[in-house]
Amino acid sequence: MIRKRLPTSDDAMIHRMVIEQLVPYSRLYEAGQSVTFSEIRSRLNRNKTYVAARGFRKPYGFITFVRKSSVLFVDMLAIDEREQGKGLGHELMKTAEDYGRKERCKSVELFVDDSNPRAIHFYTKRGYAVETYIPELYCYKMSKRITR
Repeated sequence: MIRKRLPTSDDAMIHRMVIEQLVPYSRLYEAGQSVTFSEIRSRLNRNKTYVAARGFRKPYGFITFVRKSSVLFVDMLAIDEREQGKGLGHELMKTAEDYGRKERCKSVELFVDDSNPRAIHFYTKRGYAVETYIPELYCYKMSKRITR
């Protein structure tokens, strides 16, 4: 089930997924460096966040995004590795895209680390295209037009 984030019960698990599923691909975090719990909570508080979970149990996937004018920006998406390949990423992306349509966004944008070909493939299959490469972030900016 996809539901809204419950900060007190979900944030620790979301932080764990960021550390395990996202940070290893980011060249911005050198060996030994990581993302603190308070940094993640701050990002989640600025965004809309949905989780994949069995009822109100701990989440095993999440997406966080923010509307910026007519663009929906997907900040982070991660699925626990034991739950990958079950369509949860697609469900979470659909939730974000549906939100963007409802808010009359014209497109969805996101950054993907250049060292994460699985993520690039995932987004390409969903209709996203590489717009540009941002060398200082070691990321591709990908986007997709969405319509009502």
